[in-house]
Amino acid sequence: MRNTVSIKKNPAIMLEGSLREFLNPKYVFFPIEEGDKLRVKDNMYVYKNDILMLTADNIGVHSSVSGKVLGVKEMLYHSGKKSSLVIENDFKENTKMRRSARKYIDSYTKQSFLDILEDTGLFQNGGYSYQKFENCQNLLINTVDCEPYFGNRYFYTIENIDSILETVDLIGELFGIEKREIAIKNVESAIVSGFMDMLGTYPNISIRLLEDDYQNGLDEYLKKNSNPGTLVLGVEEIVDIYNTLKKEMPITEKIITITGEAISPMSAVRVKKGTLLAEIFINNFDFTAKSVDVYLNGMMRGEIVDTLKYVVDDDLEGILVMEKGNISESECINCGLCHKNCPMNLNPKYVRDHNGKVKSEYTEECLQCGLCNYVCPVHRELRKYMRGGTS
Repeated sequence: MRNTVSIKKNPAIMLEGSLREFLNPKYVFFPIEEGDKLRVKDNMYVYKNDILMLTADNIGVHSSVSGKVLGVKEMLYHSGKKSSLVIENDFKENTKMRRSARKYIDSYTKQSFLDILEDTGLFQNGGYSYQKFENCQNLLINTVDCEPYFGNRYFYTIENIDSILETVDLIGELFGIEKREIAIKNVESAIVSGFMDMLGTYPNISIRLLEDDYQNGLDEYLKKNSNPGTLVLGVEEIVDIYNTLKKEMPITEKIITITGEAISPMSAVRVKKGTLLAEIFINNFDFTAKSVDVYLNGMMRGEIVDTLKYVVDDDLEGILVMEKGNISESECINCGLCHKNCPMNLNPKYVRDHNGKVKSEYTEECLQCGLCNYVCPVHRELRKYMRGGTS
């Protein structure tokens, strides 16, 4: 396993210190996957948290707003175009039943814990299962944002320190996980202090400090650098679990980041799942340059797109907006930097030279971290070949 890499950052790109909110979209969209069974019809009124459809695994997909079903429309997601159920928001946030939050979450048993995650759809979003926790020997919660300019995990963490500790402790007790750690970037002094002030109440939880380097925000990278049997969860997953246990309601909101040198303001935003990214942008942000590059999901693991008409789902983490560059790809100079810096000791040049047509066993090890693109001095597109793309 290679060392981490320090990313040179633009000091002018700095997120606002507080979280913004955009929770009143005109419409929300929910992708219809193969095998899904719709539970609603056109013009039907739905309440917030109603089940709109059941997946092939019989997991409910819940509405993030109350309003009217308009039908099905083709929409764009991070993973591609999909037929989507359209709900027109009535801005009333009507629910069929309002439940009061539990005072404590430590009354859950192992089975009731798993049942509530399934009933509220977290099995679908996070892929939780009995085996995922039962086979875990070490639990590591990652609070570090993967993308250099994103702050999603920062805000999930700074707002929920006590809830995170309570949830990690509960999972450890329910599944007999003795080693429980919180991974924190060593420059995040407010987060470190916040956890240290409370750790005395949770003697089985410890802190793992990480350098402010890339790829420490990658869950896959931390797992590869941890003891066998380690389960790595992003802090957003822990916060979602806590809120599910506390309120016994599905998670219908998430945090995304909209930032970059060519945008104002630069902020993390709490939004409804199913919201159109373009609507969030139009109502809250402005371009500050005439010509820009928009990186969907960031500069390292994301890609440049020519539209903001993407739907916010579990895979969309935000956008980075930069002034348009004039850099073009040149011929390889055989410097070897892509191979030298690959955390998995792979050779992206070899894969590109073969147009991506190499044994799948080779590229399956790729973390899709984007370092090969970042370190290439002649700006060759290498990452897409590592995931099977071609010219």
